[in-house]
Amino acid sequence: MILAVNLMLNLKKLIVTGPSASFFFIKFIKKISLLLFFSIIFLASGCKSNNKDSSFTGVVMGTTYEVKVASSKEIDPDMAELINSKLQSMNKIFTTYDESSELMIFNDSPINVPQKVSMHMLEVLIAAKDVYIKSSGSFDPTVASLVNLWGFGPILADKKIPDKQAITDLLAATGMDKLQIDIKDKTATRLSDIKLDLSAIAKGYAADCVARLLDDFNIENYLIEVGGELRVRGKKLNGKKWNIAIEKPYFVQSEAQVIIQLIDSGVATSGNYRNFFKLNEKIYSHTIDPRNGYPIEHDLISATVIADSAAIADAFSTAMMVMGPKNAIELAKEYNLAVYLIIQNGDTFDTIFSENFKQYFIGE
Repeated sequence: MILAVNLMLNLKKLIVTGPSASFFFIKFIKKISLLLFFSIIFLASGCKSNNKDSSFTGVVMGTTYEVKVASSKEIDPDMAELINSKLQSMNKIFTTYDESSELMIFNDSPINVPQKVSMHMLEVLIAAKDVYIKSSGSFDPTVASLVNLWGFGPILADKKIPDKQAITDLLAATGMDKLQIDIKDKTATRLSDIKLDLSAIAKGYAADCVARLLDDFNIENYLIEVGGELRVRGKKLNGKKWNIAIEKPYFVQSEAQVIIQLIDSGVATSGNYRNFFKLNEKIYSHTIDPRNGYPIEHDLISATVIADSAAIADAFSTAMMVMGPKNAIELAKEYNLAVYLIIQNGDTFDTIFSENFKQYFIGE
């Protein structure tokens, strides 16, 4: 998942939009150059940080994290260590860059032999399979082998078009239906030689786990960011909601296109604009459709989802990037999801958001 983190915002450059006559989705057309990237920034406490805020930062899962706590009370002096320890433990479970991680060990486990898994792994697998079903297979963590085949995996490889037969063979070993989960016994079983990659849900889940930690310490106001996936609760010290800004795609200067406000939610964005390769004038995206084994070929370049948890937002935003705008809209309608889609339209962007996303805009 690709989200740019930035604490700067020029409110004067905010683009104000207005609704059309669309029933469920409100549509806008932004004249924005396609030479630019699209991302999300979060604004933890406005342009200036309050000196009563506590901020904890570090590196995990190959990316950065920041936790901001808004509290007039003194924070536990060990909080920084506790947060980092929690996140590093999540990394040890879900990373694909360490052969000794729980995930990688599970990927090499015998077929049809139940494996005991940690509660964290169990929770993520259950959530992942739920989104897999709801998205008709568009979100599928078993796509890892196909991602590797196309050269986008953790192992560096040449970017080239794979042999069709190789794709067909790997498709036969793809699908969360080939993963059996036993909640009572806390086991998971590979029913074929599937390889899981949970990166499209793990960072969101890690943010949720930090939220649980803060809740255990009766901390009621915080913003958690792990690799761009966000989880927020409560309000800032000034009593206002947390500000989340969707940024215009500019290379140098951050400029907010849309600002939303959250109290108790997770938010995540998936994008299709940074990781790709070009061959014979054709661009091949890193987002692989697990249903056919090929990179996606549609005009959706960004999907933002707000949900009760960052993990669910993370997974659904990935699913929508695979599905494309039309099917993403239908998915949002079916499950009443709060989504914000950016669609390439020639040299412009069309911006579409669900009706229940509108409540998060400032002033609504």
